Parts: sequence; C-alpha cells; structure tokens
Amino acid sequence: MESNCISIGYLFKMSIGNANSGFNEDNVSTLKKITLPDGSTLPYISGQAIRRYIRDKFVEMGYEISPLQDPRNDDEKTKETKTKSPDFTECDPVTYIDDDLFGFMRAVSGDNRKRTSPVRVSPAIGIYPFQNDRDLGTKSSEQTRDKAASGGAMFETEITHNYFCGSILIELDRIGNFIGMELNKKEGSVLDKEIKVIRLTALINAIERLWGGGKQSRLLSDISPKFLAYARQSSKNPIFLETLRTKQDVIGAVNVELLNSAFSANNSIIQKKLVGYLPGFFENDGEIKDVFNDVLSIDECLNQIRADITDVHKKG
Repeated sequence: MESNCISIGYLFKMSIGNANSGFNEDNVSTLKKITLPDGSTLPYISGQAIRRYIRDKFVEMGYEISPLQDPRNDDEKTKETKTKSPDFTECDPVTYIDDDLFGFMRAVSGDNRKRTSPVRVSPAIGIYPFQNDRDLGTKSSEQTRDKAASGGAMFETEITHNYFCGSILIELDRIGNFIGMELNKKEGSVLDKEIKVIRLTALINAIERLWGGGKQSRLLSDISPKFLAYARQSSKNPIFLETLRTKQDVIGAVNVELLNSAFSANNSIIQKKLVGYLPGFFENDGEIKDVFNDVLSIDECLNQIRADITDVHKKG
C-alpha cells in the first residue's frame, strides 16, 4: 500500500514560561490549562497557537503567506452575510503554502470555498501538573512620577516549568491536491511533485526551529523538539498522540517502553520510522540508546525525514 500520511510526535522542555495565555483574571495573566479527572491541571499550548508559530516561521524563511481579508471590505459579496462572516485568507492553495497546508473557509455569496487542513496539529500538553507558580511584575512610576515609595501597578503571570508533548499528522495524499470546491471551480488541480516537496520540507524546517508564544520579551522560551518520533504510514492514525511522554516517576526521562509499544502495535501500517533526540538532554540517555538501537541525533533525524519525503514523492 502507498504511504498516505506522516505522524510526528515531539517533546520539548519549558524552563519558565507562559507560551499561551488564557483569559486574564484581574491583573493575573493565566496559562491555558486542562483539568484532569483527579482535579489536577495541566498547562497546554493550543493547536491554533502552534499553527500560528509555524506560519510565522514560514514568513521568517521567506515564504509569502496568504493575506487575511476583511469580509466587510467586499460589499458586493457580503450583503447577505453582513459582518457575521469571520476574516478569511486569500483562499488560494495553489499560490500560498499556508492555504495548502492549513486549509481555509470562505463563506460569502457566490464564492464558497472550504479546505480542511491536511496538517492536523494537536495542542502541546504539559506532562506534569501545574503548581500555581506566578511571576510578579510591576510598571514602576519611579522615573515618570518620582514616587518610588508608592511603587507602580503590580501584575502577575502564571508560569510553568514543564515538559510538553505534541503530535502532528500530515496527510501526504492531500498536500498539493485540490478538489474543485476548494478552488471554487468545477475541476480540481494538482501541483507538481517538486512544489509538494518544497512545501513539506518547509513544514519540517519550521517544526525543527519552532519558536513563538506570548511573553517572549521577558519569558523567552524554546519550544523546538528535543525528542522526535517519525512514522510514514499507509493508514491515517496519529499513533504518537497518547504514546510519547516522559515518565511520571523519573522527571525528564522519556517513556521509551510506551513509545516502543506504539511502534510495535502499528507495525503493519508503518513503512518508515525514525527516532531522534538531543543527547544528554533527557535523564535516561542510555536507556533511549538501548531501546532504539538506530536512534539519531535530532538534526540527523530531521535530515532523514526531509530525505524520506523527497524519495516518496520522487517514486510517486
């Protein structure tokens, strides 16, 4: 069977950060959190935020992304929708990399287009519970009002020290392939193989150097992968979504047994697998090398992923 998707699972560490804020509570900038059945909470970075960071990396790498359109500026096409229609992109996946990879929706009279994203992104979820830590800040009035004794406006930011896990599923058979509805035409369109490879490679490059989030000016955070699992598959299934974790009893040690079980359980659909990590970063460095005999450094793993993507499209 032909490969139709790629699964990528990754781990990163945040020493101190608030990469994705929730609603403010008075003067406290909160973290986005999910509550577990036992009542504890885990911080997370939303999939929407991660997609935004990837788009920002595309711009940094020199790609032109699809400009946002305000539907209120197109009076003829929005008479019926008025201002209820949300902002949309150019909705041109042939021209723009992000419209191809991340999809779009345009719902205006006479021009209805919708493309479901072929790149599915999970939230990056903290593995250890939130400990209610906060960073205290102040907007001092000492220099502007010469009143150091009275201080300034105080504010707090929820922060976390945590390991995060995330997963991405890429539908290979849909990248660069468009049906008529997605183009507002009767017929679909298929991009050249070379363009597909360029766009997939750009996505891997963005993931490799992933950076972004709120509060970066004073809480600079590195969210690039430090451990990465890759599988090219003949069936679409995010096999790393619940199986790439660090251990609960050894903080900062990769749960290699769980990941190895995921590879074994999905062996019938995996056509290529790779594991890469940053040597010396995790507590069980030796165990990682023992369980995954062919483990690579993170940069060599990503190089082989890029090579594998190129080979698949050349053969296809």
